[in-house]
Amino acid sequence: MNVIETDQSLNGASGIYEILRNRIALLEYSPGTKLSENTLAAEFGISRTPLRKVLQRLEFEHLLVRSQGSYTTVTDVDAKTLSQIYEVRMVLAENLYRFVELPIPSVTIQTLQRLSDEAKQLKANHDVYLLGKIHREVEEALAGTISNVRAREITEQLYFEIGRIWLSCVPKLDWDEEVELLSSELRELIAVVQRGDLRGFGFRRRNQAAMAFDRIYKVISGHEARGG
Repeated sequence: MNVIETDQSLNGASGIYEILRNRIALLEYSPGTKLSENTLAAEFGISRTPLRKVLQRLEFEHLLVRSQGSYTTVTDVDAKTLSQIYEVRMVLAENLYRFVELPIPSVTIQTLQRLSDEAKQLKANHDVYLLGKIHREVEEALAGTISNVRAREITEQLYFEIGRIWLSCVPKLDWDEEVELLSSELRELIAVVQRGDLRGFGFRRRNQAAMAFDRIYKVISGHEARGG
């Protein structure tokens, strides 16, 4: 069980949903992985009926797809779908200032500063899981500043759809560049959040999404051109 999971309750569908979603996001369940209902039910100590509701929710969010028998499969994202998701993500990111209320909670700034310190470890430690975990916690901290519930839900859902795709591409990207981009993003986010610059916050998030799309698209489109 990873660090994130220790903060989640294994009792109830909500806790199981969060655990499975984080496993997908951090590539513990990579795209194409088949999940057994029987195995998961045994792990969490529940019957298959409530488990299926969790899996159906993840399927609705495009993270899983039903397979034959008692299996579900973690979804992948092709270049066209990736492009469409990022188009929505960039529009939403640029307009997030409409849904964020001032002042930004001090706990959010403290969390971003802690994550900025953790990101420094990545310069000498090529830990893809840690890189993904930091990104995940950044998204979680920023989502917590969004007062509009629907906007927050959409923002998080888009992240979970494509964040894992970026993470799966990291081994084919320049590690030092990815680490520096993360560090610079955190520095800039902390600065704009501290001064309450909500438009700057949205602009920075939009630019970060655009740069990430360019890097990921090259990897995925090249992979598809080679026939998978």
